Amino acid sequence: MSNIRVLVVDDHDLFRRGLIEVLQEDPDMEVIGEARNGKEAIEMAGELSPDLVFMDLNMPGQNGIEATAFITQKWPDMKVLVLTVSEEAGDLYQALSVGARGYVLKISSPAEILDALRQVHQGWVVVSPAMAPRFLSDLSQATGNAGGGRGQGRGGNNDVVLTVREQEILRLVARGLSNAGIAGELMVSENTVKTHIKNILGKLHMKNRSEAANYANRLGITQSDGSP
Repeated sequence: MSNIRVLVVDDHDLFRRGLIEVLQEDPDMEVIGEARNGKEAIEMAGELSPDLVFMDLNMPGQNGIEATAFITQKWPDMKVLVLTVSEEAGDLYQALSVGARGYVLKISSPAEILDALRQVHQGWVVVSPAMAPRFLSDLSQATGNAGGGRGQGRGGNNDVVLTVREQEILRLVARGLSNAGIAGELMVSENTVKTHIKNILGKLHMKNRSEAANYANRLGITQSDGSP
């Protein structure tokens, strides 16, 4: 398997160099460039075409949110993983809303950072364990819970209520499991899974499971236990 080609973006020289050293020690990683702000990140992304961009958020000039939005819109196959000190829920939601595929805190260990990078490269959405409970809480608010909580579907419908079982199936759909895989995971029949998925799509006003998976991924809830 070819190396994962990474562009590192951070305005703090010491941290940036330390991160690069961590990546260079891993045989699967190849650091192809480094940038100090969002403007440089965009320029280098266009020149180098990295597989993945490690993006800081708070930088002078063009910040990480603006750079992430530009990169993910112009080069959809280029994945962005935010690496930041910010534990603010607003920053996390904004980063994912503009296309970031992961949100990892700088207090994470080198092993956790490398693991997050690999998972994002493989197509998963990754959120630091310290932030994951907020997503589970927002999932309940967005899709409803056993107590009858309500949320919004794609069209802004405030009457969406998903059952606990539907929430479980939505998580598994977002993780890429087939109907058979979901049936095996939950020990139910495939027909039961199909029925639940049909109900989920109807409640969320979505056309197919891909839209539902993207919806769940934007909330960062590809798993129920908070681990990537």
